[in-house]
Amino acid sequence: RFRNAVRSFWLADPGRAAHGLPGHRVREVATRLSGSVDLFGNGTPPLTRTPTASVNFLTAHDGFTLADLVAYEHKHNAANGEQNRDGSDDNRSWNHGVEGPVPPDSPGADVLPLRRRSIRNLLGTLVLAAGTPMITAGDELGRTQHGNNNAYCQDSELSWMSWKLPPWRRNLLETARHLLNLRRAHPALRATGFYTGEPSGEGEAPDLAWFGPDGAPFDHGRWHDASIRTFQMVRTTAAPESDSVLLVVNGALDQLAVRLPPDHVSRWRLAWDSVWEHPREERLTAIAGGLHAQIGETVVLEPLSMRVYVRA
Repeated sequence: RFRNAVRSFWLADPGRAAHGLPGHRVREVATRLSGSVDLFGNGTPPLTRTPTASVNFLTAHDGFTLADLVAYEHKHNAANGEQNRDGSDDNRSWNHGVEGPVPPDSPGADVLPLRRRSIRNLLGTLVLAAGTPMITAGDELGRTQHGNNNAYCQDSELSWMSWKLPPWRRNLLETARHLLNLRRAHPALRATGFYTGEPSGEGEAPDLAWFGPDGAPFDHGRWHDASIRTFQMVRTTAAPESDSVLLVVNGALDQLAVRLPPDHVSRWRLAWDSVWEHPREERLTAIAGGLHAQIGETVVLEPLSMRVYVRA
């Protein structure tokens, strides 16, 4: 469920939207981001489970690699000798308008930055979601199987790991390290129990709160509106950790102004933006105050991007 929801939100749905077709509602990806309580939260003692029971993954030993998810909409398994009949056809991928590899100096090279951003969106969602992240070896390096989604039978360049890392692959590795360090540093990103949406104590913020792009809380109508593709998620842990993290997600094809939530903390610090090719670029296109933003401030998110703010 996590794999399908996240792939659909970042890839299949934008691909459909590019052709004027509707996508899914955000409540499915929001449920997966918050630990999949519908799947793992129904046990009774001593069989109760926590969000760590959810092993979240986007790719595995079979299927597309992370890099191939953003470059291919169809499997390319002819080399397996089964006339391309093997392998799944339900990939929920998006090639961003061009199928397969695109040389950097070709006319279609403008899709390459978009593909790289989509990889970072997928990786960021995986690492920052509540639950236990599982990253397939090589995805942090942009490994490709050239569109083959059933390469179990291959002992060739299709399945080998290439250690030749051009700049974009080195940048992706640094992004993966940065995201994992963020998860390690912030208890709010490592939920030990399912969220209640209630304060953990007097004067405390709710452990989980959702907001729309206007900074207003998400209500029932918004959860059921498939046209809404932008949301904000605030996760808070009480003392002694006293940590708050804000995820701002823009799953729309357009740049969008977003008003940060009007309460919770007095000041936010931008820790990561999926627009950044390298996590330390700090190319802030939308925050007048640099890395910091005040509560209720309006920021501008690029199309198909996400940001992580931490308590300043």
